[in-house]
Amino acid sequence: MKRWSTLVALSAIAAPLVYGLIAIPPRGAAPPWRDLAAAYGAGNGVAAVVLGARLYDTLLEVLVFALAMVGVRYTLHPLGRWREPAIPERGVVREMADVLLPVVVVFSVYLAASGHLGPGGGFPAGAIAGSGLLLLAMAKGVERLSRELHEGTLELLKYGAIAVLLVLGMTGIPLGPRGSGFLVLYNLLIGIEVTIGTWVVLHHFAAHRGEI
Repeated sequence: MKRWSTLVALSAIAAPLVYGLIAIPPRGAAPPWRDLAAAYGAGNGVAAVVLGARLYDTLLEVLVFALAMVGVRYTLHPLGRWREPAIPERGVVREMADVLLPVVVVFSVYLAASGHLGPGGGFPAGAIAGSGLLLLAMAKGVERLSRELHEGTLELLKYGAIAVLLVLGMTGIPLGPRGSGFLVLYNLLIGIEVTIGTWVVLHHFAAHRGEI
């Protein structure tokens, strides 16, 4: 019985693969990438694929990233809190943070807002903004920055961005192309989620392990 059940399971796995390889279903010619990008209101093929034709993949990546944040938070919690040493009010790093942070934030927003036209998008924009928060944390101290950022509000914003992104994405997939405005909104929401998620991971590693 066990042998037969194994054969049935293997056949169920192999049948779709064989069906796709022998190309029984008719295959239409793939449109040029420019036509695909124009259909979604994008200026480049990558944005048309990531936020259009394969939007469900992007939504799953957002969920995986959110799950990683939750995993870091609850995995490190049993380690206890680490007492952060006092950090001088001023210094070279603080001066650099004051000068560079506005530039980092503006560039991050630009990458997210223009990601449908050229290289960029929400993921790299969020990573860049997160690096700006890392620089500020090194200058001011993680716990002090956490209090100034009102981390509880940040987490509500993070989960709100994820919820809005999932709702827009799940309604947008069956409706098809919806214009460049939605691509900009997708990228901005992803950028918010990645920025806050990067800070959450950084804060919990610093709070429980004393590492930045």
